[in-house]
Amino acid sequence: MRKPLALGLLLLCSNAMADTSAPSSSSKAPAEVPAEGTPTTAMTPQQRRDECLLRSVQTADDAITVKEMHDWCSVSENGERISAHEDALRARLALENNTRGNPFVITPHRRNYLMPYSYWSNRKWNDPTKDDRELQPTEVKFQLSLKAPIKEKLFDDVTLWMAFTGTFYWQAYNKDESAPFREANYEPEVFMTKPVNWQIGPVDSELVALGISHESNGRDIPVSRSWNRIFFSYVARTGSYYWSIKPWYRIPEKEKDDPLDTQGDDNPDIEKYMGHFELEIARPFGNHVLELMVRNNLRTDNKGAGQLTYTFPMTKRFKGVVELFTGYGDSLVNYNDYENRFSFGILLTDSL
Repeated sequence: MRKPLALGLLLLCSNAMADTSAPSSSSKAPAEVPAEGTPTTAMTPQQRRDECLLRSVQTADDAITVKEMHDWCSVSENGERISAHEDALRARLALENNTRGNPFVITPHRRNYLMPYSYWSNRKWNDPTKDDRELQPTEVKFQLSLKAPIKEKLFDDVTLWMAFTGTFYWQAYNKDESAPFREANYEPEVFMTKPVNWQIGPVDSELVALGISHESNGRDIPVSRSWNRIFFSYVARTGSYYWSIKPWYRIPEKEKDDPLDTQGDDNPDIEKYMGHFELEIARPFGNHVLELMVRNNLRTDNKGAGQLTYTFPMTKRFKGVVELFTGYGDSLVNYNDYENRFSFGILLTDSL
């Protein structure tokens, strides 16, 4: 079915469904999709619902039913039900469904960005063959993160994914040292996801995931860093806030007799600094997203990290990003060094 026809049928059906629950003496106004650029706060409840339906029918997978889209976009008479980007995660999942079967498209996983300005404190190579004074405080940081489905509908509506994230730290302005790539962190993952619709008081559950990841910097002793984890992730929404909790279990590695051995654990104390879980809280408003990330080791010698990220529209295609990090684990080679980092740049794909 073509999208324009589907949209017409959807709006007619949604109005018909609304009419069946209203007294026969009242009549519903026809669909009134707002003019392009109208802010959400200036829309009537019906305009907000119809705008949501329009967005849903343009992005939803063929398997999504009219009733499901109507439920996403239902709005109370006083307009309290739908806020800007209340359906942000579901809209992203619908868009991902649209591109899953396209052999020329790889779906974004985490944020993809280029930060041409990234200032970091406590600069260290952590390499006994190099002088820390050679490092510059300003570098380029960028990330590429992609995923693709291995098997859809593995069982029920569970999808099996493979993903890869690369985060790179480039001393691009350090001409005296030939502008080297200081550090690169690679994280391949295999995981399963299942959309859920559990209601627990004010908490709307959205997605659960279970998987395994390997993260390393691909370097030799003595600067080799790596660890393997089994993780679980739970994503939910409370009001206008999205949040996720991601605990993990580190898969043990053989202890080394000699730190220079090529076999064994390169960083046995990494959990002490990187923690046992990651909590993220995001607040979308308009086309802006403000997100807080927290990691912690839950020990008496408390260590962890915090990161505040703000993304905002720049053009129709790209967004800007500002990021402030403090704590341990900004990169693998510096996992046990406390750092502060301030970065800004261009965002290619956002989380919401």
